[in-house]
Amino acid sequence: MILCVNLNAAIDKTVVVQAFQLGQIHRPEAVKSLPGGKGCNVARALKQFGEEPVVTGWVGGTAGQFIENGLRQEGIGTDFVYTDFESRTCTSILDSSSQVMTEIYEKGDPVPPQKVDEMLARFEATVGGYTAVTLSGSLPPGAPPDFYAQLIQIAHRAGVPAFLDSSKEALLHGVAAKPFLIKPNETEVAVLAGQELKTTADFATAAAAISTRCETIVVLSLGKEGAIAAQGREVIHVQNPAVEAQSAVGSGDCLLAGLAYGFTRGYPLAAAVTYGVAAGTANTLVIGAGRFTMRDFHHVYANTHLHSLVK
Repeated sequence: MILCVNLNAAIDKTVVVQAFQLGQIHRPEAVKSLPGGKGCNVARALKQFGEEPVVTGWVGGTAGQFIENGLRQEGIGTDFVYTDFESRTCTSILDSSSQVMTEIYEKGDPVPPQKVDEMLARFEATVGGYTAVTLSGSLPPGAPPDFYAQLIQIAHRAGVPAFLDSSKEALLHGVAAKPFLIKPNETEVAVLAGQELKTTADFATAAAAISTRCETIVVLSLGKEGAIAAQGREVIHVQNPAVEAQSAVGSGDCLLAGLAYGFTRGYPLAAAVTYGVAAGTANTLVIGAGRFTMRDFHHVYANTHLHSLVK
């Protein structure tokens, strides 16, 4: 089982409209509401692979009930810490004619200190029962900036690999705790590298340097261009095939799910990253995060290309 930490859980609402314009009335072509937040998306993708994921984090109110009940209806386990405030809602507006996405993400209410302590205690008591833990998304107000780092240190003591996908201070603190893997994007890897990066060679060099310095596997998400991965001085570029994308919402989370699934089964770097890239790409073929089909996944996987960028 893989534990998916989703500290800033939300109802994820995707609204599809044609020719979206500010200040105008629109009648959606489709509306879909799902238990959301990046950890929920990771869990949903892991479920597609036949895994038994469990989602943990903070939830509260009727929105929190929707999130927990929705996950359970999908066959995904939950182990939430409950709060007195309402969980947030995040709305994504997809223009079907241009494929441009407009996203409105609520911050959520601050988590009180006693609930922070309760989450740490719950995590320490349970993480040893899992094969891996994924740590995804932003920290909610009230959570200390080194909260992911604290969780990673607890996971280390339990002998459980931690997969980190975050940004800003949470990423910087988290990397210092030496997780098993980090999944930055182009902006985030430039921050970690401390310099501007422009070319594929720049990104490959930076990924290798960060992997060596921080003693972690670096998988740099490049969107339509696949991913660059570095494990020490071994660097590869996994390129996904061109597809007719419907929505990219949650594709990075599916990438993380594929990585966690592959590495926990002992796959080498190239195979695990190819699994992740194929999952992320298959996710773009449907509306709704983590809703890819295994048929799409296998088709994409078979047409994914691997290039060695050994440094």
